[in-house]
Amino acid sequence: MKRANSLFHHPRQKIVMPGMKDSQKNRGSELLRQIHPLIIAFLFTGLDFRPKKDEKNLHEYNPSIAYRERVIKIYCVLTYFTSWVFSLMIIYGICKNEENLPVKEYIGYLFVELSLIFFRGVLHLRRKNIAHTLEHLSDAYDEIKYKSKSLKKGVITAFLIGYPGMYMLMYGLLHLSFIAKGPSYYKKFMRRRYNYVISLTLPDYVYYLLGIIDFFLNELNFASVYQFIILFITMSIALSLILEDYCKSINASGATFNAMQKHHISAMNTVQVVDKCVSYPLFVLLGTHIWLLFFLLSFFYWQSKLEHSLSALDIYFYLLFILYVFQYFTVTVFAAKVHEAVQNIKMEVSKMNSSLSQLTAVEQILLMVKINHHSDICLTVWGSINITRNFVFSSFGALLTFGALYLSI
Repeated sequence: MKRANSLFHHPRQKIVMPGMKDSQKNRGSELLRQIHPLIIAFLFTGLDFRPKKDEKNLHEYNPSIAYRERVIKIYCVLTYFTSWVFSLMIIYGICKNEENLPVKEYIGYLFVELSLIFFRGVLHLRRKNIAHTLEHLSDAYDEIKYKSKSLKKGVITAFLIGYPGMYMLMYGLLHLSFIAKGPSYYKKFMRRRYNYVISLTLPDYVYYLLGIIDFFLNELNFASVYQFIILFITMSIALSLILEDYCKSINASGATFNAMQKHHISAMNTVQVVDKCVSYPLFVLLGTHIWLLFFLLSFFYWQSKLEHSLSALDIYFYLLFILYVFQYFTVTVFAAKVHEAVQNIKMEVSKMNSSLSQLTAVEQILLMVKINHHSDICLTVWGSINITRNFVFSSFGALLTFGALYLSI
């Protein structure tokens, strides 16, 4: 479905009382304060999504802040450069393929890693747009009456520790299992991880050092995925609450046509601003998940693996499959809630009580027409596919069907 984009491109209108602007600036935005641990966590992966308000003035008056910002920029550039060097090694490994694995299986496995690096690159290139969108969303979130209890620093920090920590434990145990088998096994594992760039004649301690570097690079790429998922869920919850706030205001006492129309334009504009910002990263993220799940379904011989004793690598892929299924459903379900909130507005306006509002019969009809005309606005996959509840189950059902079919060929 095509997105409606007629009158929702204008900047957000605000009524500012004398003295209100300074007080709001001093206290900061509510949503940005709550997700501050998440924004700081992105810095460790080389992604800077911090708001840029008054940054120049702060640098002029505080040299220490200017020095800190310079260090952060250098770190972000180095991590970005290192990731793409690793991607060149992956391309080299596709050409080398010393273990004579099936070409489709080997390319499929390495493509997953390459797509994760590409995803980090997309976030890096869109960092200013994401920071600006977070400011816009936070301004809209500040104006609603009922805030979410789940969008709190403590909850977000707990997810930032537990969620990536689970994968770090999985990948760390995988390394330890190969170390326990002996130096020769770990050398082979490291050569495959570095796509056969390194030689087998190096001392053992070099491979252990390379293992630490591999662990860091792998966590760097995967952490950006987990952090973006948490950020996307946060944005989806905030959007749903903004839309619910408008839905509750429809039958509010004393509502006027102009006020309700401006409120509706503001809410829909916020949805479209967020969608324009995250639709392409979401396309890359879901595409990576679909490819990995398809790869595991199509090339991972589940029945033969279960008939024999499972290796540490087999267990790792089983857990990775479960984790990615969970992530896919979580992202799409929360995105679909935005569409549900828009549809709830459409249903609520059709039951509008004229005795509570100050709208005439003609104004009620005009408001219904405007809301119905823009009822298809929601979060999308690169602006082409609307993310609804039907999309969640149909896309995953198609993935399972084609994956099982390809496995049987």
